[in-house]
Amino acid sequence: MIKSIDTKIVFPLGVALLAFLVSTLLWACNSHTKQKVSEFGKYQGYSKALYDGNKRISDYLTLANGTRLAYDLILPTKNGVLANKPLPVLFKYTPYLRTFTIFDKDGNNVIADLFKLGWKEKAFLRVRYWFGERGNLMDPLFRTKYLQNLVKHGYAVLVVERPGTGASFGVMNASFEVGAKEVNEILDWTAAQKWCDGKIAMYGDSFQAMIQFAAAAAGNPHLKAIFPTSSGFDTYSSVTYPGGVLNKTFASFFSWSTSFLERVPTPVDSDKDGSLLAQARKERIGSTLAKQSEIWFRKFPFRDSTTSDGNRIWEGSANLYPLLDRINQSGIPVYMTAGWYDLFSGADDMFLWYANLTVPRRLLVRPLDHSEVEKNQFDLDYGAEAHRWFDYWLKGIDNGIMKESPIYYYVMGASKEEAWRTINQWPPAEQKPIRFYFGEGKSGSVASINDGFLRPEPPTHQDAADAYTVDYSTTSGKYSRWYAVNWPRNYPNMQANDQKALTYTTPPLEADVEVTGHPLVHLWITTDAPDLDAFVYLEEVEGSGKSAYITEGVLRASHRKLRQAPYNNLGLPFHSHYQSDLQPIPAGQPVELVFSLLSTSHRFPKGSQIRITVAFADADNFETPVIDPAPKLFVLRDKNHASFVELPIVQSR
Repeated sequence: MIKSIDTKIVFPLGVALLAFLVSTLLWACNSHTKQKVSEFGKYQGYSKALYDGNKRISDYLTLANGTRLAYDLILPTKNGVLANKPLPVLFKYTPYLRTFTIFDKDGNNVIADLFKLGWKEKAFLRVRYWFGERGNLMDPLFRTKYLQNLVKHGYAVLVVERPGTGASFGVMNASFEVGAKEVNEILDWTAAQKWCDGKIAMYGDSFQAMIQFAAAAAGNPHLKAIFPTSSGFDTYSSVTYPGGVLNKTFASFFSWSTSFLERVPTPVDSDKDGSLLAQARKERIGSTLAKQSEIWFRKFPFRDSTTSDGNRIWEGSANLYPLLDRINQSGIPVYMTAGWYDLFSGADDMFLWYANLTVPRRLLVRPLDHSEVEKNQFDLDYGAEAHRWFDYWLKGIDNGIMKESPIYYYVMGASKEEAWRTINQWPPAEQKPIRFYFGEGKSGSVASINDGFLRPEPPTHQDAADAYTVDYSTTSGKYSRWYAVNWPRNYPNMQANDQKALTYTTPPLEADVEVTGHPLVHLWITTDAPDLDAFVYLEEVEGSGKSAYITEGVLRASHRKLRQAPYNNLGLPFHSHYQSDLQPIPAGQPVELVFSLLSTSHRFPKGSQIRITVAFADADNFETPVIDPAPKLFVLRDKNHASFVELPIVQSR
């Protein structure tokens, strides 16, 4: 028989038990959150978030030559009160505006075209504009999201607009030597401010990454580390004239975007009526970054092109590798980030930086393009890596980051558990180059001009070639890596392009094949044309027949002469691109073009096929001179003129 329960006793006991369970759970949660974790892409417990807000201050600083530069300063706050002690500073030096004003006085979204915003993004910005304290501004914390957490953990953020850009006075000088001197002054100014503890690091991508290397060359004692994302190394061959061919997509985008930025700068706080901004803009009419770039991109088409005063800009002021010795002498630590689809030759330029630097360094290669590589994405909590790096070098927190393998790279096509790899050297020690030769077809995989095979066996025929008439409409698509600056790449099914070109495709793979490194092409051709632009694409053919872009390489035939590189070139072919080295194609005579494709790491799954596509134009991206009538050529694949691609194969783990 069940007896009645005395609720006067049981209820207090139940409450006590519940309280005990809650307190135990809270203790467990607190213990978990306080646990120290510092590993790739994960970071907690090594420093505390002492602040809950921030304040933006905008003003001018003045260089020694009298040029006033606009800056944004973000300082942390606690309950609305500014931090009352000096802090380490994260500094960006930019020609791309320190802050965007999103809506004009009539309420029009003035930045929508620059970022090609969808309706959701536009709606979000509109609501933010209506209700947010800084709702009309895309300030440094809005544009670089990971900084929000760093400010809470006791960092100040400083973004300064370069001369002749934004609200800054003066005229922009794109010389890296000039930029280094400007940064050196700004670092000294920053270190002297009451909100700075004398320790400064730089961050930023693209041009904002390149200026970090230039700054390191100055060796300023206050610069403790840099965090460059997607930087050029040899800017002539990486993004301006890859393979000696003008990158018209990037050239036009850069000119358009920097012209756009001239229309939307933000005045500093004290410039209530915008008169100082108007004065600054008036000073630089006729000498904006956009107008300078239009000249630079087209006026200097060779590596030995010279200015009117005899300066070879691609081997001097417009390039970074000449600063290597001084950067290494500075000892300033570098954490570099690149993307396999980045416009700065993918990861190639960052691999060259890594190979040529002797300072403490790390390298991260992500499966992303230029528009994505500085953000948290599906692959990685990028902010955690930034936090670990800055804590180690600016706060002296021994979180173990420098004890890890120095290179992390992502294998595209691998499972999530296997995608990230760590190595101590590049290329990976387990890499093995394997040749795949161009052969006769039909492979039956695509209705291309020839539909040839790609096989590991070398050719045995004395005479074998594929005839082709140049089709100037071939293209890798409008939304390529070269276009993916403010918006992501979107490569089409490459099959449509393949059908207009020459293709060489393997049979279906019997096992997974991982390609990691720099594919190398040896292409033999004959033609009566004096010059040709050769474009070679590495693609994955899926079971459905879709052909997916993996990477590419390009070389103008007259630029085929090889020289010793002026830096460690990882043993890859180095073309001088000197006007004095030009070699027109001898009519009807075989010539060999040797060049590398942009580096990649991709796993081709069992059952898929590897394809090499050869075209002689990329209509949407590169400026190839049109010859009328279109020239005819032969791609040779005989015993004495074997065309092939050498793929760096890594055995699947």
